[in-house]
Amino acid sequence: MKNNKDFDFIKNEFEKENITAPDTLSEDAARDMLEGKEQKKIRLYQTRTFKSIVSAAACIAIVITALAVSRPYFVTKENVVDTDSSQQVLNSFASINDVKSAVKKIERQNMDHYFYFDKGAMVDEVAEDMAVTSSAAGSTSYAQTYKQVDAVDEGDIIKNDGRYIYSLDSRLNKIRIYNSDAEFVSLIEDFKHDYSNILGDEYIVDMYVYKDFLVVNTNKSVYENDDYENSVGTYIYDISDISKPNEISSFSQSGYYTSSRMIGSQLYVVSNDYIYSNQCKDDSDYIPYVCEGKNGEKEPLKLDDICYAVNPSTASYLVVSSIDIETGKKSSDTKALFGAGADIYCNENNMYVCMNEANGLIDSLSYAPTETKLCIVKIKLDKNDIQFTATGEVVGNTNDQFSMDEKDGNLRIATTSYDKDGEEINNLFVLNENLEKIGEVTGFAKTESIKAVRFIGDMAYVITYEQTDPLFVIDLSNPESPQIKGEVEITGFSSLLVPIDENTLLGIGFSTEDGFDMEITNGLKLALFDISNPEKPQVLDSIAMKNTDSDAQYNHHALVVNTDKGYYAIPYNNHDNLRKGAITFKIQDGKIVITNDFIASSPDYENISRCTYIDDTMYLLSDSANIYIFNVK
Repeated sequence: MKNNKDFDFIKNEFEKENITAPDTLSEDAARDMLEGKEQKKIRLYQTRTFKSIVSAAACIAIVITALAVSRPYFVTKENVVDTDSSQQVLNSFASINDVKSAVKKIERQNMDHYFYFDKGAMVDEVAEDMAVTSSAAGSTSYAQTYKQVDAVDEGDIIKNDGRYIYSLDSRLNKIRIYNSDAEFVSLIEDFKHDYSNILGDEYIVDMYVYKDFLVVNTNKSVYENDDYENSVGTYIYDISDISKPNEISSFSQSGYYTSSRMIGSQLYVVSNDYIYSNQCKDDSDYIPYVCEGKNGEKEPLKLDDICYAVNPSTASYLVVSSIDIETGKKSSDTKALFGAGADIYCNENNMYVCMNEANGLIDSLSYAPTETKLCIVKIKLDKNDIQFTATGEVVGNTNDQFSMDEKDGNLRIATTSYDKDGEEINNLFVLNENLEKIGEVTGFAKTESIKAVRFIGDMAYVITYEQTDPLFVIDLSNPESPQIKGEVEITGFSSLLVPIDENTLLGIGFSTEDGFDMEITNGLKLALFDISNPEKPQVLDSIAMKNTDSDAQYNHHALVVNTDKGYYAIPYNNHDNLRKGAITFKIQDGKIVITNDFIASSPDYENISRCTYIDDTMYLLSDSANIYIFNVK
């Protein structure tokens, strides 16, 4: 800011967008607010969720930050949701005008939105991702989806109920159903493409099987009147007659599919609904909606069911609905959180959502935020209600859903953030049931970032990476004073950590090699760690498969664990010889022993994306839902 004329221009711009600057705001006041705050540079390529920002808006962004400090969004005593919380940061909107002001304020903060409002071009990044169960129907043993919490199911592109295998053909957008002999039984092809995108597209994302019900989640987009409308569809099929799956109910909510969880018969569907003011033709366009049935009317959410945290950084809603699969009806009012969210952790009682905050100043040289703040919102899940019950804040960003875990009412969360020099550092925080910080260990593994986390009881195991793969062992037995007990290094890095027993941990991830000026990944790697002595963890064994990748490196659902037979299985695709298949391996005497290498005679264009088993039969499934059958020795 060079003079009051420049400052007046910025205030006028606020008024054009219906954002009222406080009367007490002046150039000198803004300077006082900003005084003493060090400018920290963050390299652009380091920022995991970085939004591109242009220099022409830097001064406006700074003043917006100052406004956020002096006047949080529409906070009044009347609209504070959590009146027992000293933070009082969960609020509901008082009017539709408040919603409009919030949307436009964030659009000015995020300059990618300011210059390019294209709802149809927005691609939602979802990072999805602990414990494995093996169930029996009579004497049948079969694989279930690898998930983070035993009692909380997660959607995937294949499902196995011990009788039938349900597989998504991602190329043709159909679901193929096979019996245990790998014989084709039936096909669900209700989701059509209009490749011209005039009428819209609907893509299957994942599915669930619960009793005699198949649940299919989709992303839908419709192009109409020069605008895209995006929604998530949930369809429930009666599969009691497996030869004729019958759709019995459907439900949709606005936004892009983010994630879902199933607890018993309750399905929780989460979407991100992005709002762009220049595409809003009336007040209802600023509010997320739900719709029951194919021909049902859109129902905008009530303002009382929409909350927001202080300083959200995204003009979007996280929309959460609860559906009873057995009745096909909503179990409670759909709720929304303004500011959206990325990684989600969910157990039987609570869901935790991470969302970036618009805190920190803008560095006018690098156009990067000087600090990354993460707001965590706690959502209580009840069959008849969804409640936003607490919020907290930490620095940094999470890697994926495994970065969070709840124990004894405390949330443990691992993040990567930046120090004053813009270098990456890593942290682990412990928050109580009100999401107040009670313990932390910060600043470890400088210049590296977190690639995998696993919480097991009172211990946390954290993988970071830049050139080597350190495994840090962190003792959380005293939640108020977490302690790093030990560490060990290995080349490459793990992206998924799997407990084998109380003394052994398996890492699935990437092998690496030296590149021109940096280390690069070159294949699949399995690593075995001895964690019996927290102060001296050791590498027991490792196997590298060069020029090979596996969906298990990116998605934990691709891992299969047979607890009855004691083996693990992952699909793979070798790019040297175009060999595709799956390996099974066991952990024996501190070694990783490959017991089977199943090679699929699949076409070159296919990849093997999943494997599963029923009793002694292994099934390999391609991304075209072709199935290959093998006997497990």
